[in-house]
This record gives sequence, structure tokens and C-alpha cells, in this order.
Amino acid sequence: MDDDHRELVRRLFAAATARIEAAHDAAVAGQSSEIVAGDYAAVARRLQATAQDIAALADAARVIAADRLDDAGCDHIENSS
Repeated sequence: MDDDHRELVRRLFAAATARIEAAHDAAVAGQSSEIVAGDYAAVARRLQATAQDIAALADAARVIAADRLDDAGCDHIENSS
């Protein structure tokens, strides 16, 4: 993988880390004893949206990385999830 693609994948992982932190915040908010019943749906939507963002970032990183490796070299990565 060339340096530009490696940097792009690193940035995707950094963005995913930020979204994971946002998902964590939403999950913590949903556990609060102070949350009112009507807010659970909003917190759940926020958690779902961040999870979708994380999945999209992971897909992008996987596509970039897989495009740079032969299929045999990626088998252990794809089968580990």
C-alpha cells in the first residue's frame, strides 16, 4: 500500500474512533437514571446513526486495504469477524 492510501486508511480509523466515542456517549446517556421516557428514542436514534457511520468508515477502510492486497492475503482478516 502506498503512503497516500495508508494515510487515508489511518484517517478513516481516526474518524471511526471519534464516532465510537460519540456512540459511547449515547450509550452512557441511555443508561442515565435522569433520562425521561421520551428521550430514549432520541438517544437510540443517535446511537444507531453513529453505528451506521462507524460501519461506513470501516467499509471504506476495508475496500481501500483490500484493493491493495491480493485476496489470499486478506482471508485471515475477513474471516476473523
